Formats: sequence, C-alpha cells, structure tokens
Amino acid sequence: MTKHFTAIKNNCVERERLSDILLLSVSVIWGVNLVAVKYLLGDLSPVNLILVRFITGSLLLFLLLFFLEDVKVPPRDMWRLTLLGAVGVALYQFVFTFALKYTSAVNVGILINMSPIYGGFLSSLFGYEKFRKKRIFAILTGFAGVYILMTKGDWNVLMRGDVTGNVLALFASLFWALYTILSKPLLERHSPLKVTAFSMTAGSVLLAFFVPSFFDAGELGRLSMTGWLIIVFSIVLSTVVAFFLWYRGVARIGASRTMIYQYCVPVFTALAAYFILGETLHVSQLVGGMIIFVSVWMARR
Repeated sequence: MTKHFTAIKNNCVERERLSDILLLSVSVIWGVNLVAVKYLLGDLSPVNLILVRFITGSLLLFLLLFFLEDVKVPPRDMWRLTLLGAVGVALYQFVFTFALKYTSAVNVGILINMSPIYGGFLSSLFGYEKFRKKRIFAILTGFAGVYILMTKGDWNVLMRGDVTGNVLALFASLFWALYTILSKPLLERHSPLKVTAFSMTAGSVLLAFFVPSFFDAGELGRLSMTGWLIIVFSIVLSTVVAFFLWYRGVARIGASRTMIYQYCVPVFTALAAYFILGETLHVSQLVGGMIIFVSVWMARR
C-alpha cells in the first residue's frame, strides 16, 4: 500500500515538473515573440498583426482539434467558451494594443504583469483555489522583480505615463487574468486543446468584424522573407503552441501557479533583446530577473 501511494506521489511530482518546464518554455516563446514583433511592427500595423495572428491561429487549432479529438461541445459550454474568446482574445488584444498607443511600453509591461495578482485573488473569490499566504508572497515578490527589471531602477517611471494608457493596461491585465481563471471549470470537462481551439475561434470571429476597417493586404504583400518567418513563428509557436500549453498548465497545476510564469516573459524579452537586437542589459534588470525566478521557485513549494 505504501509503495502504491509513493508511486502515485512520484507520478504527480513528475507531471508537475513537466508542467513547470512547459510553462517556462511558453515564457521563452512569448519573450522572444515580443522582440520579433517589435521588429515586425516597422512594416505591419499592430491591429493588422493581431488579425492575421489570431484568425490564422484559430484555424490551425481547429484543424488540430478536428483530426486529434472530437469537436462536440455541449450548448451549455458554448457561451462560456465564447466569453473566454471575447475576453482573452478580442478584448485583451485590442485594449493591450491601444494601451501601447497612449503610454510607454515600460508602463504597459509593468501594469500588464498585475494579472497574476488579479488571478490569485479571483481564483480564491470564485472558489477555484485557496489563496495561501506563501502563494501571495511569491506573487508580490515576482511583481517587485518585474518592476525592477522593467524600470531599470527608475522608480518614478509610472508617474510619467499617460493616465488613459495606464488605465487601459490595467484593464488588459484584468482581462488576461479572467481569460485564465474562467477556463478552470471548462478544463475540468474538456481537454486543453478543445478549450484553446474553441475560445480562440470565438475570439477570432469577433475580431473578423474589424477586418473591413483595419486589414491591409498590401502590408503583407510588402513583407520581406524575415517578416514572413516572424509571422509564422508568431502564429505557430506564440499563438497555437503557447496558448495550448498555457491552458494545459491551468488544467494540471492551477490558475494562480500558472500565471506566475507570466513574470518570466520580460526576463526572456530582455535576454532576447540583448542577444538579437544588441540592447544593453542593466544590473538592475539582472537583479529583477533573479527575483522573478526566486518567486517562481517559491510558488512551486
């Protein structure tokens, strides 16, 4: 009997370890994607990129679902999946984009990373997880690391941002938290692939209404080979693979613990900018990165 329970415990530990590795991979993908998209936005408008990325990504996800699983979803879950897509794809992406328009990327990067704080609180409020003191401390420590990394030690940077842009960034972080938290009951009944495919398809249907006003095929026609490679990376890895692994993490280890890996994204963005764009790495960024990894370690305890 003891050996049986030990085997079960070891199996759970291995599955959690795999989830941690996959979520860290998601952070790497999204971190590199931010640098790649920064290069791409010189030739492609942000809204055009969102439309191409998510509409194409949702089609690929639905094809995977069609060939790998069944596509049946009870009517009672369809509205929940549609709500997920509306919040996490359509609303989040547009609010995030316009936040960047009105305030600095640094401010957006800081405020968007408040979503693990929202996520932990909402997960406890909805009764999905207990908001333990140790987890609270880990989340707040991680946010402090993000702040140090993003501001490079300039503590007053938020005070110089536009109020409209800052408010939009706060709403974007709330939408991302809701996108993660509201998936929990659905992931108890459906696979991560099905939830990802249906929610992204629902969000993309809503985005399709903006195609006549914002889509510019001419921009795509003028893209270089490098630009197209970045689009493929952004669609296949940053959208299809990463969103699926994100929901897999929520299903396996819970929403609040999954969301703390979001703090790792700016770390890998800074590293990618250093190696790819030749940007300078400041000591404060290294300190912030170390604090972030410590917070992730604490969240695993």
